[in-house]
Amino acid sequence: MEDDGWLLESIEKKTGMDREKVLFLVEKKMNEFPSLTKNAAERMIATEMGVLPIRREYKIKDIAEEIKHINLTAIMKRKFEPRTVIVHGRNAKVLRINIEDDTGSIGITIWDENIINKIINESAEGDEISIANAYSRVNKFNNEIELNLGNGSAIAIKKKVDNKPVDSFVAIKDVKDSEKLYRLRGFITRLFSNNVYLVRCDICKKKVDRVCDLHGDKAISKILMISGILDDGLSSIRVSFFDRSARKLLDMSGEEDTIRKINDISYGLIHVEITGSANKFNDNLSINAKDIKPFVYAL
Repeated sequence: MEDDGWLLESIEKKTGMDREKVLFLVEKKMNEFPSLTKNAAERMIATEMGVLPIRREYKIKDIAEEIKHINLTAIMKRKFEPRTVIVHGRNAKVLRINIEDDTGSIGITIWDENIINKIINESAEGDEISIANAYSRVNKFNNEIELNLGNGSAIAIKKKVDNKPVDSFVAIKDVKDSEKLYRLRGFITRLFSNNVYLVRCDICKKKVDRVCDLHGDKAISKILMISGILDDGLSSIRVSFFDRSARKLLDMSGEEDTIRKINDISYGLIHVEITGSANKFNDNLSINAKDIKPFVYAL
């Protein structure tokens, strides 16, 4: 194995951390991805610290043919039965799963037996799967792009949480528990038109101005972010819309320009249904909208 002692020294030099702290981060990364080697964990830490060239996390729609070192997080939609194939005259175990994020779906072929066993024994359809160091290629049988996980790859599994919203609508005044999902309805009486984009670093997920103090401008993305007030006639609450829910909100207006869309919706004439989680905002509860749609009265 290549001696990566220089990586540890480079991390120490760039961050000012001592060797004990760096090794603690390496061990933490290995605990997060148990199938990761120490060498690979050191390289992941070096990448996150800006010592090695940054590779951002991918969305499925961004994956093309022949890309190496792909990191992504998605939901496992289907897990197939493992099978045995002959590779270079030897039997090899292989497992296929399908994953999905908010941009699309893709198949994954897994060759590493440790990862296969982890998927079989510890995961279920609907779980969140974080993948490190995958590579893409075209499947010669169906001519579709797929991901492959081998010896240098790793995964982490986050179990699906059965946190469904209540079946019936809840009055805004009854929103009390942080992190709980609620189903609300009301009129949007105001949308804030300033700072409609959140600029963040895709590596450390921190909000930034134009560059990240740690990772520079190599992994900066802009996410649509809109906040406003939902009123049900008795109470009101602040609601934040990010990315997909923000786009669905704006699609309720026929205007083309983003600011005009926001002003159009802010007239308070659009009756909406919102599913979202409650969280604290300046010591007050607010809603992070997971989904939004026009409210339709039942006949």
